[in-house]
Amino acid sequence: MRLQQNLRQLPTVAIWHISEAMNTTESDADENVKTRKYEILNSLPAYGPMYIPVTERNEPFYSEGFPVRFYKSDGSSWVANFQPGWTGFNEIHELTDTEKLLVVAGGTCYVMHPDNTKPISVFGVGFVNIFKTQDERFVLEGSVDLTIVEANGDYWHCERISWDGLKDLKLNGNLITGFSYDPMNDIDQLVEFTYNIDTKILMGGSYKQYEIRRTNKKPWWKIW
Repeated sequence: MRLQQNLRQLPTVAIWHISEAMNTTESDADENVKTRKYEILNSLPAYGPMYIPVTERNEPFYSEGFPVRFYKSDGSSWVANFQPGWTGFNEIHELTDTEKLLVVAGGTCYVMHPDNTKPISVFGVGFVNIFKTQDERFVLEGSVDLTIVEANGDYWHCERISWDGLKDLKLNGNLITGFSYDPMNDIDQLVEFTYNIDTKILMGGSYKQYEIRRTNKKPWWKIW
């Protein structure tokens, strides 16, 4: 009642501006609901439709994993319970060249479409960190190597970098730098490396330094 009385005392132009602002706010809220693709949940909902377990091989999964609510293009929603991998790393990222989402559940990656309850692809179990490049790609840090996810959802793994563990990774343009663990070197257990995600060339790394290099020398038993 008091609001109505105050509005009667305002000029017509002021009332029009207030009305437009309220309509704009409601319109923005509706638009956010329409464009929202997912919501990370604190736990599985106790009421409503049953959640759907999402696993690599579509096997049953009843323990609480990484719960996410997806919003379909028709306005409806469903709750996914992702089976986690071996770490506590959980994140979701939108891919720019597609409607797909990159879901990291406990170190395991699921490429999902909000309209579908089955994953498009599943890979990895031990991812611990993620980097986003300037051209909208993602670089996932594993325990011994890297996985690059393209903007359309395709992915590939680099060659092995470390014997066991990566440390202090940094992204600079198309280069990933950091240190790899060498358990066989008591003096210097951290070996520096640089990986170019465009050329797919690895420089350094603890695993690569123990490769058996082929030579053009003939075996000693061949004398001709």
